[in-house]
Amino acid sequence: RGSTTKSLTIAAGAAVTEAFEMANHAGGIVRLPAAWTTASIGFQVSDTATGTFYPLYDANGTLVQITSPAVDNAYAIPAEVFGAVWVKLWSQDGSAGDTNQAAARSVGVFLKS
Repeated sequence: RGSTTKSLTIAAGAAVTEAFEMANHAGGIVRLPAAWTTASIGFQVSDTATGTFYPLYDANGTLVQITSPAVDNAYAIPAEVFGAVWVKLWSQDGSAGDTNQAAARSVGVFLKS
């Protein structure tokens, strides 16, 4: 199995990372930095890198997210995300509202094919 490591940035005063391709991956983790403005991590998805990104919900209408993650820890990416082609990590309040980060944050993503 192949693996891909990415460092994604949420700019200071912003809530989403740049887009990354998920199409060829079947599993992975997100690693939070040592500093993080308290927020859950949601996932915004699109069929193209430059298209419109939408919040990802599961089949029951529940927001797909990593709820209240702790800094400097790693978390499994929820299975629903792997159906997406392009993804952005999203700092949000648990109810689909943006939570802007107080400073630039580098978030690690480790993906397996």
